[in-house]
Amino acid sequence: MPSSTSCFATRMIPTSCASTRPPLFFGAAVFVLLIVTLSRGVLLPQDPPALPVQAVGTVRVLLGAGFAEPGVHQFSDGLTVRSVIELTGGGAAGDAAGPAGVGDLFLAEGMAFDVVDLSENKREIWQGWMPARQRLALGIALHPDRMSREDWEALPGIGPRLAEQIENDRQIYGDFGSFEALERVKGIGPGKLKGLRAYFSSEANGTK
Repeated sequence: MPSSTSCFATRMIPTSCASTRPPLFFGAAVFVLLIVTLSRGVLLPQDPPALPVQAVGTVRVLLGAGFAEPGVHQFSDGLTVRSVIELTGGGAAGDAAGPAGVGDLFLAEGMAFDVVDLSENKREIWQGWMPARQRLALGIALHPDRMSREDWEALPGIGPRLAEQIENDRQIYGDFGSFEALERVKGIGPGKLKGLRAYFSSEANGTK
C-alpha cells in the first residue's frame, strides 16, 4: 500500500510544467492592453460616412446618348459644355452644333445634355435637367424653374392636376424666380409650401 507521501507526490504538478504558466500579472497586463486598444478603435471598423462627400467647387451633370461616356459625371463648376465634350472624348456630341450659346454655358448642378439627330447630317446638343427623382436621389436640391410637369408630380402632395396648373402658370406668366412665388398658383398655399420647402435649394428659397 503506497504511503501518504507517495500519494501526495503523484498529485503534485511537475516543476517543469508549473514554470510554463504565465504569472498572474502578465494575464492582467494583456487584458488591460486589449481594453485600451479597443477603446482607441484600432480593432473596430470605421463607420462609413452617412452621405457621399462631394468636393467643393464641383457639379454633377447627366450626359445622355451621343456622348462618348454617357451617365452622371462630376466636373468642375468652372467648365463649359464645350469643355465637357472635349474631356469626355466627344462622341457624336463632338460633331454636334447647339442652340446659340449652349456650348459656352457654365455647368450647374443637375444639368442634362442629349445629342439629338435633326436630320441625316445635322445634330444638336439639347440642354435640360435631370428628372426630379434623380436629382433628389443624388442630393441635388430642386428649383421651381427647372421642373417639368412630371417632376412636379413626383413630389408628395402634388397630383397631375396641380402639376399641370403649375406648368401652365409658368408658361403664361414666366419663371417663378423664387420658391415663394409658387404661391401665385391656385391650390398652393402656405401649408403646401411648407411641405415642399425641404426639396428646394436655398437659392430658390431666397436664402444663402
